[in-house]
Amino acid sequence: MVDSHDKTFFGRKTSLIISSRSKKEPYILLSCINRNDEGEWEQISKGEGKSVKILVEEMICILEVLNKRSAIWRGYHVFKDRRGEIQVGWLDESREVLLVQLGSYKKKLRFPNVHFLKLLIEHLLIEKIEFATSSPPKSRGKGRSPIVAEDYSLFTENITSRDGLKVVETTVYPTSVEVIDVNAKIKAESPKALLIAIDSDQELWVPKSTIHCEYDVKNKDEFQEMIIDQWIVERNRKTESPK
Repeated sequence: MVDSHDKTFFGRKTSLIISSRSKKEPYILLSCINRNDEGEWEQISKGEGKSVKILVEEMICILEVLNKRSAIWRGYHVFKDRRGEIQVGWLDESREVLLVQLGSYKKKLRFPNVHFLKLLIEHLLIEKIEFATSSPPKSRGKGRSPIVAEDYSLFTENITSRDGLKVVETTVYPTSVEVIDVNAKIKAESPKALLIAIDSDQELWVPKSTIHCEYDVKNKDEFQEMIIDQWIVERNRKTESPK
């Protein structure tokens, strides 16, 4: 069995690259590159294009889409000042065209590339579960800190229905969670979350498990001081992330 995998799905303007540098690393790399008007492709080695690390749990979410049990998976990565958004989903209800979006980069895949992608991720998932969970991965190069499962937590939310299929959103954030103080007005409540408006009047759903203070859910007229996990606020800020 080989230790690494690389597959490029070429397009006229945008190409998608799937990479696994080592079977002992608990993630794969998704990258998108564009070709300019002169016909030259962006180079990942020069920091061009867009690359994101996809953890094992996120690979499972992508497979749910490829197996047509989910319509869309949206993933958010929140780490300090870096934020990123990934989306993998069917373009329409025919489920014949898959759209992969990394930030502003978009790549469409059709048969047989969709089936190839499904088989590749199934293989990589089995490989990661067997080898990347048996021992911590070793650093591959000076200054590179590999992701290990203990470094991150994954939060799943907003599972809704579209054409009988799920829409799943996940957020990956550091386990060493930082909190922030915000002035928030409670707008609505669900069994597990609050809809709040913060100082800028931006509204967002906040899981009750991420709130670390007492609050008055009946008081919907005044702002309240709340202590909230920082990642849930940062995730709602639409700022591009390099990786």
